[in-house]
Amino acid sequence: MGKPEPQYFRVTLKRPEGVFSLDAPSDEYLLYAMQDAGIESPFICEQGWCLACAALLVDGQVDRSAALTNYPEDAAAGFVLLCSSRPLSDLVLTQDVHETRRAMTQHRIAHNQLARAYPPGSRAGFRRGRAASTAPTPCCNSNNLGRNESDET
Repeated sequence: MGKPEPQYFRVTLKRPEGVFSLDAPSDEYLLYAMQDAGIESPFICEQGWCLACAALLVDGQVDRSAALTNYPEDAAAGFVLLCSSRPLSDLVLTQDVHETRRAMTQHRIAHNQLARAYPPGSRAGFRRGRAASTAPTPCCNSNNLGRNESDET
């Protein structure tokens, strides 16, 4: 039995320079679906850490669970990290490549959630890019930030 076919969702991305649309599969991170459609977006870490790919969710639902720093307050404020979010429905997103990242950073500062470094012991195990979507991240979620398996001895 093979892997089930992914669902496709319509994604509309509104930016100052225009409106872009694509059909994104449910098993692909939004950043890579955008790249496949020829839509560029800034990124650095590809793990949901650096906030370079931040966008605002205007309508729809996403799976944010793959982000290394996944905070309920971010979701409540509408922030999405394109590198670590998958579509669960049709989406409308807004993104200003400088202002959205700045707004998300300020939001995290206001909620005392801005991390200044990678979690201890985790950098060597980070997987970047599309390979990360099929491999478990070594240590982090919002419940165990800063701990990894080697800390549990």
